[in-house]
Amino acid sequence: MRNITDHRTGKWDLYAVSTIYERYGEFRRGAVWAKILVPNIPVQNGVVHIVDNVLGIVTNTIDQMLMDNYRCTTLMRYMATIGQIVRNYMSATGGLVTFFAPWNEAFERIPEPIERRLLRDRIWLEQVLKLHIIPAKELVSEEITNDTIIATVDNMRHLYFSKTEWPKNNITYYVIGGGIRTAIQMEDVTATNGIIHYIDRVLGVPYQSLWEVLRNETRAHQSMEMLNNLQNMTFFVPIDEAWDKVSPSMKNRLLDGNHWQALQYVYKRHILQGQALMYTDLRERTYVMMNDEKVIIRRRGRYFELYWPRGNRVARIIEGGEIAGINGFMHLIDGVLVYEPDLRAGSAIVLIDNQLLLFLIFFILFW
Repeated sequence: MRNITDHRTGKWDLYAVSTIYERYGEFRRGAVWAKILVPNIPVQNGVVHIVDNVLGIVTNTIDQMLMDNYRCTTLMRYMATIGQIVRNYMSATGGLVTFFAPWNEAFERIPEPIERRLLRDRIWLEQVLKLHIIPAKELVSEEITNDTIIATVDNMRHLYFSKTEWPKNNITYYVIGGGIRTAIQMEDVTATNGIIHYIDRVLGVPYQSLWEVLRNETRAHQSMEMLNNLQNMTFFVPIDEAWDKVSPSMKNRLLDGNHWQALQYVYKRHILQGQALMYTDLRERTYVMMNDEKVIIRRRGRYFELYWPRGNRVARIIEGGEIAGINGFMHLIDGVLVYEPDLRAGSAIVLIDNQLLLFLIFFILFW
């Protein structure tokens, strides 16, 4: 039995779930979900629950299941906007696929200006919808680990996965794509041509500002506390473990309230102004950061890293750590581009007046 809550209404539905290990003579895992319509009917020899589906039997394609699902009407409307380009993957002739299907509430989270742009820009909409498709594979939840990385149907972008167990024995699976992280609400739903995982965010479509995203990013609390009065476009965010590598004496001085200009200067070294770079946009080249210093992005094996020549500091860009916001992208990094002389930076920085500070605060919170 599984309990699924509609976060818009607060109402919940109870489902019976049967696991399938064989279909059409092949070993193909998955599950059939059946909503309990009338529960707890007492009979002479037990209890009966009336459900809306036949457990253990799979008869519909992904496309048919989405059309029949009242929580996917918005998704089908978005798909219809670009014709059959995406729906062909969901049909019986499209081969095996794994599809991450956003519920209606996922689209309702998108800010209205972003939604209008998405519906006008057919190329972007196609890219967004294809980001939800894994071709030629039925990915079930028991295959997901914190190291799972799988290419999407365009073979250019990847989906990253993680799982948490809290409280004990209550496992939640997450998928990250296009800088958006979302929980899988209903997993392993089986169709004749693949697997559906229902999600409550639209991958690749930002719905918060970078400031709001950073505030909720559990791995970057120290960066959140230190960040103040800065405009964000592409922000390389040191995770908490990165700050733990900085000497305690230096970190304490940066936070003592007397070195706010130095702290601001350090953070500007991590911000690329005027460019919103996705992970797939990163190239080996030199960038001029917000504090007018040069930082080099270079590739080391499968990873990218930041190299700051002046301070001889390196920070690896964490794969799968891309976070999309309405006003740009953030990338989590495992180091801080900082050194002792930064504490004297305040004497070389032009003072910023209060009006500019207020403008920067407004920009971060509301842009």
